[in-house]
Amino acid sequence: MRLRPRLRYNYIKLVVLLMSCGAGLYYYIASTANTLDKQSQIIIMERSIRSVANQGECRMPDLPLDNPEIMKFYKEVNKVDCGKPTDDWVMCEKSICFVKPEVLALHGDVNCFYTDIIRKNDFKSRYGKSLRTSEPYVLQESDFVKVFCTASDGSSWFGMAFGIRDGVEKSIKHKPIPPPLDNANPINVLDPSNDLPSYFNVLMFGFDSLSRNAFIRKLPKTYEYLTKKLGAKILTSYNIVGDGTPQALVPILTGYTELELPETRRRVSNAIAVDKAYPLIWKDYEEQGYITSFNEDIPNAGTFTYRMKGFDQQPVHHYLRTYYVEVDNILSSSSAFCAGHTPGHMIMLDYTKNFMAKYSDTPRFVFSFHGELSHDSINMIEAADDDVVAWFEDLQHKNLLDNTILIFMADHGNRFSEVRSTLQGKQEERLPFFSFTFPESFKKRFPREYQNFVENSDRLTTPFDIHATLKHILDLQKVTNNNDAFYDNEDIKTSPKQHFNIQVSDLAKNRAISLFDIIPKNRSCAEAYIEPHWCACLNWQQLNVSIETGPLLKAAGSIIATINTATENFREYCEPLQLKQINWAMRLTPHSALLAFKRNADVDGYMAEMGDNTHTSEVVYQLQIMVSPGDSLFEASVYHNLETLSMHTKLTEVSRVNKYGSQANCIYERNPELQDKKESDQSSRNRLYFIYIYCF
Repeated sequence: MRLRPRLRYNYIKLVVLLMSCGAGLYYYIASTANTLDKQSQIIIMERSIRSVANQGECRMPDLPLDNPEIMKFYKEVNKVDCGKPTDDWVMCEKSICFVKPEVLALHGDVNCFYTDIIRKNDFKSRYGKSLRTSEPYVLQESDFVKVFCTASDGSSWFGMAFGIRDGVEKSIKHKPIPPPLDNANPINVLDPSNDLPSYFNVLMFGFDSLSRNAFIRKLPKTYEYLTKKLGAKILTSYNIVGDGTPQALVPILTGYTELELPETRRRVSNAIAVDKAYPLIWKDYEEQGYITSFNEDIPNAGTFTYRMKGFDQQPVHHYLRTYYVEVDNILSSSSAFCAGHTPGHMIMLDYTKNFMAKYSDTPRFVFSFHGELSHDSINMIEAADDDVVAWFEDLQHKNLLDNTILIFMADHGNRFSEVRSTLQGKQEERLPFFSFTFPESFKKRFPREYQNFVENSDRLTTPFDIHATLKHILDLQKVTNNNDAFYDNEDIKTSPKQHFNIQVSDLAKNRAISLFDIIPKNRSCAEAYIEPHWCACLNWQQLNVSIETGPLLKAAGSIIATINTATENFREYCEPLQLKQINWAMRLTPHSALLAFKRNADVDGYMAEMGDNTHTSEVVYQLQIMVSPGDSLFEASVYHNLETLSMHTKLTEVSRVNKYGSQANCIYERNPELQDKKESDQSSRNRLYFIYIYCF
C-alpha cells in the first residue's frame, strides 16, 4: 500500500528524528565513555566501599523460597524437544567418532565425509581436509567435525559432531607428590598404604543468572542430588561484587577486577588480547601438569569476546567456543535451544563429560558455563533438571568424580526478568548459587582445610575468595620437582609463564580469603571489597512509601534529575522523564554497635571501648521508581546529606531493571553491538540502558 504524500512526509520526518536522536546519543556515549580513567573509577568505587554504612557485620536477609510475590512469575516448562536420537547419525566418545548403531540398523551401510573444524581465532574457523570412510573417524586436528553421510537405502544426513581429540595430553613422568596425610608427618608422603591421590581434579560447571533460591526452585532434583547424594556444601552467603557475568567471572579466574587489569575492551584503541592481559587461573593449573578446558555457549555474548578482544591464542587445551561459532553457520535452521537435533545444554554436558573421561589418568581442570537456557528466562532452566541429574549419575558410575572437586555454580541472579522488579528479586540477584563437592580422599588428606571450608560456608564470601581457594588447591599439592621434568615431548610443553605486573590498592590487598582458611564471622562488605550498591547484607530498613512521602519524593526527584541532566543536550529529540510512581524504598543506616565504638580498650584490640555517639552525616536511600513515558523501571542509590539537606544520585548507580523492547530501535539500527544485554561496563551500561528510552 502506497502512503499519501502528507503521510509519507511525516514518516520521513519521524525517521530523520529517530536517526538524529540515535546519532546524538551515540556521540554522547562515545565522548563520555572514557571521561574517567580506570584509576579514577577505582578511587570512586573504593570511596563507596570505605563508607561508614558499609562497615557493619554482614547479616544476610531471610529470603523465603515460596514468597508469593516471587512465585507468581514462575511456571512449569517442558523439556527441550530437538527430535529423535536417530535424527543425528554420528556421535563421538573421547576421540572416536562413529555412526550410531541404531542408525546403521535403520538405514544399512553408511559412508561419511568428515571435515575438521579448526579454530583461526575467537571469531572465525576454517575447515581441514575431508576424509570419506565407513569406519570410525579419529579426532586429531580438532575436537569438532562437519559430517555428511549417505546410506545404502538412499537417505543422507548432514550435521556436526564433537569429541576430545588425540595428541594434546602431556606425558607426565612424575605426578605431584602429595603432602603428608596428617599435614605434619612427612613419612606419610611416601607411604603407599595411604592410597590417597597425588592430585585433585577441578570440575566447574555453571549456569547464567541463577540465584541460590532460583536454583532450588527450578532445579530441585539437581539440588537434591548435589546435597543429598554428593554431599555438596552450599555457600549460603556468597555475594557478587559487580554487575553482570564478566564482573562475576573475571575475579574468579584472575583474582582481580576488570578495572585493575590491563585494557582489553575492543572499543579502546590501546586494548590488548585477554590472554596477554589476564593472569588466568587455568594457566597456573597447566604449569602443574593439568589438562585444561574452558567452555561457553552464546558465542556472540561471550565473557571475554562481547566487549573484550578475546584470546589471540587458544586459551586452554580444549575450547568449545569453536564449535558454537560454527553452529550458526552449519546448523542455522535448528529449533530454539537446539544444535541440530541435540539440546544445547546437552552438548556442553556431554563435552565436559567426554573431557573428564578422556583424561581419566591425568590431572584435569575444566570450567563449563552455560547461558542459553537461563540468561533471558527464569523458567527455561527447568528443562535441564533431569539431564543434569543423569549427568551426575553417569559421572559417578564411571568414577569420573573420584578425586575431583566439583564446583557447581552461577554467576549472579536474574537481572532482566519481572522477578527482578521485586525487592526480593533485587536481593536474590546479588546472591547466586555456589557449591563445592569434595571427594572423600580430599577430606582425609586435608581434614583441617575441609573443616574450615564447612565453617566458612555460611559466612560472607565473594568471587575473590573463590580465586584464592582455587590457588590454595594447587598450593596444597605443590610438586617438589622441577616442572620441566613432567613432560616427555618438548613440542607440547606449555609456553613459559607470563609475568603480570598488576598493582592493586591497599584496600584490595586483603580482600581475598581462601575458604580453606578461616573467614571472620563478622566480615563486612567493606572488608570483602563489595560496594554498598551490590552488598546484599547491608542493614537496609524497608520504608512505607505512603508514610514517608516527603523524603522519598525528593529522592525520586534526584534520580530523575540525574537522568534528565545527562540527556539535556538532546532534548530536541528525546523526552525528559517524569515520575509515575515509587514501587519500593529502603533506607540504609549504620549498625548501632559501629556508631557506639570509640577505641580499643586494650593493646591487643580484643576488647572495645563503647559509649561514643558517632554523628551520622549521610543517609543512603535505595528506590525503585517507574517513570513516564515508557513505564521504565529504575533502581538507584540516593545520598542524603543531613547537614545540607541535599540529595544527589550518581549516574553510575542508576540501573534499568526491565527490558526496553523496541524503545531502543533508533540506536540498534546504527549500533547493533549495543543490543545484547550482557553489556557490563558499569560506567556505560547504565547510561546506555536509561537513555535508550528518550527517542520521540
